[in-house]
Amino acid sequence: MVVEIEVTPTRNEHSIVFRLNLKLIPPGTGLSFANPQSADSHPLARALFQVKGVVSVWIIGDEIQVTKDEKVRWGSVKPRIIEVIRANANPA
Repeated sequence: MVVEIEVTPTRNEHSIVFRLNLKLIPPGTGLSFANPQSADSHPLARALFQVKGVVSVWIIGDEIQVTKDEKVRWGSVKPRIIEVIRANANPA
């Protein structure tokens, strides 16, 4: 299955929502990762923290909200985040 990703800005200029065409976790549940150490047990979140500039990850259903460091531009991290999602997204 090809992972399709829709990118949606949020009210916070440092956060973006990546909506996928597959459920990552069961509906009604959410996973919040405030730092790389908190993502040790989740392969996708752990991989996203490998992207320089990612400071937090939140996963709910078919969405991943990523927050970047304010000193980093989306143009430099967004393509890498999409690559990581496509390589590591597994359905619930």
